[in-house]
Amino acid sequence: MNRLKLIEYDPVQVVYQYVPEGQGEPGEVVFDFLTGAATVKKRAQNDEFGKYGHKATRRISEYVEKKNLPMDAIQAWY
Repeated sequence: MNRLKLIEYDPVQVVYQYVPEGQGEPGEVVFDFLTGAATVKKRAQNDEFGKYGHKATRRISEYVEKKNLPMDAIQAWY
């Protein structure tokens, strides 16, 4: 589970914080409109292997594709 929070939006990029399992220091994921790529800018404290950051990049890419950028969201998977 990731908690996602929109922290920056401008014509060049979208930046979200992600917090794995809702605990610890957040990481940051950036979607660059010029390249069309989402990347982990800063890995979260509890994201030892990068799995949570990878899932956050995929979700944020979906948000951009659908032109729906929520201020806060919870990303869960099984």
